[in-house]
Parts: sequence; C-alpha cells; structure tokens
Amino acid sequence: METVRKNKVFLIDTLSTDASVVLQHVQSDSIITGRHYNNLNQPNHTQEKIIINLLDTVMNRGDETCQKFLKLLEKKELQENFPQLTKLFTPDQTSHDQKGPAKPTEIGEYKMSSKPRGVCLIINNMEFGQPDQYRHGSDKDEESLEKVFTWLGFTVVVHRNQTAEQMKTILKTQSRNQHDGDCFVCCILSHGSADGVIGTDGGNIKGAEIYDIFNGMLCPSLINKPKVFFIQACRGKQNHPMVKVQSDGYKEGKAGEEKVKEEELETDSVQITIPAEADFLVARSTVKGYYSFRSDSGSWFIQSLCEHLTKHCPTGEDIYTILLRVNKDISEKTGQHNQNPAKQMPVQKITLRNKLVFRVPQ
Repeated sequence: METVRKNKVFLIDTLSTDASVVLQHVQSDSIITGRHYNNLNQPNHTQEKIIINLLDTVMNRGDETCQKFLKLLEKKELQENFPQLTKLFTPDQTSHDQKGPAKPTEIGEYKMSSKPRGVCLIINNMEFGQPDQYRHGSDKDEESLEKVFTWLGFTVVVHRNQTAEQMKTILKTQSRNQHDGDCFVCCILSHGSADGVIGTDGGNIKGAEIYDIFNGMLCPSLINKPKVFFIQACRGKQNHPMVKVQSDGYKEGKAGEEKVKEEELETDSVQITIPAEADFLVARSTVKGYYSFRSDSGSWFIQSLCEHLTKHCPTGEDIYTILLRVNKDISEKTGQHNQNPAKQMPVQKITLRNKLVFRVPQ
C-alpha cells in the first residue's frame, strides 16, 4: 500500500492518458469487482478523476490488493501502453521479499496534474502618483509571468495599480475561494517600506496580511498544497559590496560576470517575514537590508525566474533547484545605481515538505 501511496502522483500522471485501458485490466485481473468498475467508469468523470478514484479504491482494499495492482503494472502489455511505468516499477521497488540494507526514505512530490493547475495571482503596482515613482519595466515582468504560468497550466489573474486596501481585499478574496487546483501562486511587484509592500496610495500591507490568510485555518482548500509567493521588491537601502560576490572591481570584472551598464537601474524596497505554516515557499528578489534592481526591460529577479522556469520545467526540475539557478544567475550580474556598482542576491524561505515540480501540461 505504501508504494502505491508514495507514487500516487506519478501513477495519476502516467495512467490518466488512457483510463479505460487501466480499468479493463484491473477488472479482468479481479483487482476490483464489477460494482467497483461501474462506479469508477462514469462518463462525466475526467480521465484523471477515474484514476484518482481507482487508486483510492485499490488502497482501501488493503495490502494484498495493492500488491496485485503493482504486479499488474509490471506486465508487458500494460507497459507497452504506458512506457513511463518502466522507470518506476522495478522488482526492487515492488517486492517486499528483497533482502539487503534499508533504503533511505525518499522525498515525495506534490501532486501537479489538475487542470487547471491552480490560480496564479499577479499584483503589479506601477503608478504611484509621481513620475519619479513610476516602476519602469514592471509591465515586462507582468508579461513574462503571465506567459510562463499560463503555459504551466495556471489560471492567471492580473491586478494592476492597487491601493493597500485593494490589495488586502484581493488577497482575502483569493483566500476565501475554493481552490480545486493543486497549487496557489502569488506574484507581487511593487515598491515597499521597512515593514511591508506599498499600495499605489502609499499605504502599507504587511507580511502577515499577505501570507497568514492562506493558512489551513483560513484557507482549508489549500491544506497540504504548495502556496508559492514571488516578491519583486527591495528590503532596504544598502548596495551589496562587490567583494561579497566578486573579488574584482566594477570596471574590470572577471570572465563570466555579466555587466548591465546601458541604463541606470531602479529600486523597490520591502521587508517581509515568512509564515510559520507548512507548505509555503516565499522567494524574494534580495536579502534583508538591500536593494533589488529593475530596468526598462524588467527586473533581474523576475526575468531570470521566468527564463529558468521555461528552460527547466520541461525536464522535471523542482522549483528549489530552479531558484538556485536564479541565485547564481543574479549573483553574477553587475549594474549601476546612483553611480555605485549594483549587486543583488535573492533569497528563499521554504516550509515545503515535498518536492515542488511545475509539470508542463500535455
């Protein structure tokens, strides 16, 4: 039973391509009864829903039924229909009679197969009443995020130029909605202050008002589902000293260091805390106390994030590894802000309990 449970996400993704074939085989092998077959083979159910219900039925019937099901999946005729099964179901993984040292417990993976995957909320504040406060390039960030998360199967919802109260209302509405998808993503692009994100009216929205409303008590439909926040904003007014990332000066960089000198970079400032609840990921564009940078072509952080999601999600790479790539990418950039060398270092805070892989819908 444990093998079926641990590999449930993989089985849903693999077997949902042709649920009718699976049902025929499990009935012919007497793994389920005729009554079970009729209950599962509902014309109004999606392929994915049928497989989910089948796996629940198999596990509810106990270990013996689970073992028969695993043996079925090892058969040549099944693996000809579902070639992906050969990657997972080997004798070592399905047999309880093998002797030898115990294998370490593998980290699971969050389910990422619903259609749509979930909601991706984008709040993009660009206009703050003064020309010198306009967030140039944030439209490019919004465009990139919307393109990537639409491609990843999310329903993208965009709100531009919101006051602090409007932002609170949008987030509260999302937290009260029924989330039938597998994941919730929130992207906030704005100016900020020492204790929160700034609305277009100059009002603050604090970290607790962003994250806490998505905890299990206030948003039960997201329990055990990943809640992902990408924040493009500074967290202070300090420039990173060049020596912390590169040992050379601004004018004579080493090979591999990317310089951004064509245009003066702009900044946003914010400081936000991480929620204590499980299944959160908060990826921020810079560490506490420092600037993050943006130009007419978009921000360093969001543009790098979208680039690496596009490149590495199709290979099955998890989000933490992708964010490590983003960290490396941005740490190697050098720009100019107020005639000073500009460096940046993103940071992530994670309470995820499984690997989070944004599976590209077929």
